[in-house]
Amino acid sequence: MIRNKTLLLLVVCVIAFIALFSRMQPRASVSSEFISGQDKEEMLSYAYSVLDGYFNRPSDNNSEIPKFIDYDHLFITFLNNNSVRCSMGAGVQPMSPARLKNNIEHATTRCIKDDRFGGVTKEEEIDDTVIVFSFLVNKTPISGGLSALTREIELGVHGVEIVNGGRNAFFKESVAISKNYDHTKMFERLCRKAELGEDCINDPQTIVYRYDTYTFMGDRAGKITDLYRYNTQIAAEDINQEYLNDRIKLSVGWFKNNVNPQTGLLEYMYYPSDDRYSTDNNHVRQIATAWSVAKLRNYFSDRSLDGIVNSSLDHYLQFLKCEREGKRTSYCFAEIDGSAKLAYNAFLIFLLLESPDYPNSQMLLAQIARGIVSQQQEDGSYNTYFNSTQNSGQDYYPGEAVFALMKLYQKTENKNYLESVQKAFPYYRNYWRENKNTAFIPWHSQAYRILYEETKDPEVADFIFEMNDWIVQNHQTLQSPYGDLIGGMPRGQERNSTSSYMEGLTSAHVVAQLAGDKNRVRKYGDAIKRGIRFILLTQYTPENSFYVPNQDRAVGGFRSSLANNSQRIDFVQHAVFALLDALETGVFSN
Repeated sequence: MIRNKTLLLLVVCVIAFIALFSRMQPRASVSSEFISGQDKEEMLSYAYSVLDGYFNRPSDNNSEIPKFIDYDHLFITFLNNNSVRCSMGAGVQPMSPARLKNNIEHATTRCIKDDRFGGVTKEEEIDDTVIVFSFLVNKTPISGGLSALTREIELGVHGVEIVNGGRNAFFKESVAISKNYDHTKMFERLCRKAELGEDCINDPQTIVYRYDTYTFMGDRAGKITDLYRYNTQIAAEDINQEYLNDRIKLSVGWFKNNVNPQTGLLEYMYYPSDDRYSTDNNHVRQIATAWSVAKLRNYFSDRSLDGIVNSSLDHYLQFLKCEREGKRTSYCFAEIDGSAKLAYNAFLIFLLLESPDYPNSQMLLAQIARGIVSQQQEDGSYNTYFNSTQNSGQDYYPGEAVFALMKLYQKTENKNYLESVQKAFPYYRNYWRENKNTAFIPWHSQAYRILYEETKDPEVADFIFEMNDWIVQNHQTLQSPYGDLIGGMPRGQERNSTSSYMEGLTSAHVVAQLAGDKNRVRKYGDAIKRGIRFILLTQYTPENSFYVPNQDRAVGGFRSSLANNSQRIDFVQHAVFALLDALETGVFSN
């Protein structure tokens, strides 16, 4: 009896040692080599055979399922009509030789019965069902409070598990993306899922595990697409002039689908995960975005955008106030909600320049431009508010103003506008050198590009290069463990503002070409390619919006970041201009 117990204990110890030793071995990295293309095809084929078999359909699947892949958990999701229909995990069975096959069968069968996404899967759906495989690998304990977890867990890249006593809960990497959770909200919801208190992450008994993930999807035709951060990826070689043009055209649809029917103006901010709009608004961004819509209307000769453009002009021109000298109007400015920002004048100029058929557009342009010039001081600077001592917005409003004046000078050749910008140039060059920041650079780069084209002043080119060398060197992500962040700006907080910086960089690229500076042409061209790729990864397309409840509203719009899918009008405005500028530079035509 004792001998039998000893033998049993020995066997248990050996099994435990084998399991522990297996866990100690180097884990397969999450890369394109983690699962071979053939293995993906075989797993996909087997999942379809399980799906067909459930509905008693014949299957000719003879695939050999890989005997073992070193993973911790497998989840399977069905997509139909580009929408999620189910998502389920499988039993673990870590020591089973047929583990992978059994897990695929288990997860697929459970998914068919999942009724959380509009009812269980129906037979008439299965011919068009796309299957998503999500593997969680490299289970790693993460210690520390929320700040440590935020550093160690990348939203949309890592899966997460919490364990406390006899309770545990998982989130795939996709949950944070599809639900638009930040770290705080993600852990609150995970704690709730585990039936623990929402703050269970602060319980010293709670153990947090991080998982690397590998996710791909495939259809019945055998087309397989890898997903990273629950997003379809873009290779640099895939981007060309036609590709950019198609992506810009997607944005036209976004603008059309996000108009407030009561006002005719664009909805300010949209939250795709919740399918709702914000009640906030920003008048500068509304006028600026209407300018981008007018630009798209003219670029694509799409008169269906007239409504947005004209509604915006009708609405904001009613706020014009004009100063008079005798019987003559001296200048005009817009005052909205008691505030008269210099930026209003700048963006009304941009919008009117793209709307030459709007009634009295030429007269309005002259009056609004004189308003900007009236704000210039003896030292060359501009007051940023009319009839006010307030002078904030120095990093934005003057740059927008000088860009507007130069655009208007291109059209009218009115030297008053050129001379005003020339007078401003030394002041703002000194200002930036003493107050280096990223926000200043895009608007001034675009303004001084035109100034250089008109004057060939080498000091102007040198300052454009000085600013853009600095921003590329210090603020563009050139290396990252998360490959989709490369090209984003600012470094460490890669987000929608990358589009603004690309607008400045494309102007610097043009000036480098004009100046014959081949090194900078190459350097800026490379930076633009990286940045544009990042921007494109933030755009919702028909291929990557499958988890969004209202794709009509989301597709074509650009997200706040790769991990935050909120869409604001100026995110789309700046992205559209960045892509249009990239087309103009021709960096993707080589």
